[in-house]
Amino acid sequence: MTASSPLSAVLDAAERAGKLSLRAEDIASALPGVSSEALRQALHRQQRRGRLVRLSRGSDHWLIVPLQYAASGAPPVEVWLDRYMAKTLGLPYYVALLSAAEIYGASPYAVMVTQVMVPERRRPITVGRHEVVFHTRARIERMPIHWHDTPDGRFKVATPELTALELVQRETLLGGMERVQAVLQALWGACKADGLAQALEALQEVPTAQRLGALLARDGQNALAARVARWLRDKPMRIVSLESGQAHVSPHDFDAAFKVRLHLNRHTANT
Repeated sequence: MTASSPLSAVLDAAERAGKLSLRAEDIASALPGVSSEALRQALHRQQRRGRLVRLSRGSDHWLIVPLQYAASGAPPVEVWLDRYMAKTLGLPYYVALLSAAEIYGASPYAVMVTQVMVPERRRPITVGRHEVVFHTRARIERMPIHWHDTPDGRFKVATPELTALELVQRETLLGGMERVQAVLQALWGACKADGLAQALEALQEVPTAQRLGALLARDGQNALAARVARWLRDKPMRIVSLESGQAHVSPHDFDAAFKVRLHLNRHTANT
């Protein structure tokens, strides 16, 4: 098959229709007279030319690369993420952590990867210059999420309140609690009391709730802190440190309401 081959015609038609995410079975159904081996070879020729990129080894899920995305080597994740996760892999998922915070305009740091929660461990994938890193989440179907719509497509993302809790819970993966708090301070405006109650109930992580409550109180987010305190009211609490590996702190750096040892950089906390 050459550049003007039947496969090229199928790809051109799909691109004109705005369908950049194609599975091998979709392509094969459009080329009933082409054998599976001939199609496989043609797909790899188009991949070498940069016209196609495969999402992951063995997935048989391909992306058309229009000229405007040639420099990045693939269309953006909103074009293909939901179809890849839900259709090709058949897995529940949602965009999370710093990637979710960025969607809410609350990431002062450059996010170089897309962070995605899934129910089981998976290796990261690189698609063009995009990298998707997977993190595991138990009871993923219970987590509060919603659709994030863009002109290029849509995918599922954690709510702002779930994002806040998960940032606190996984602070060691994200560069430490100071970095997390800088993100949270930009995220508070997107959080609502009812949404926070829903996220707390879904996650069921008492120490994480204590830490989040202490951070909310420290930042003067009294209504949200009160909602956390209400959820914790009948929960068994022990004294926890705000961040992992935290050294001993003075009594003045202790939040008695949430039973949290604080000792966070005061300049960062008050900016």
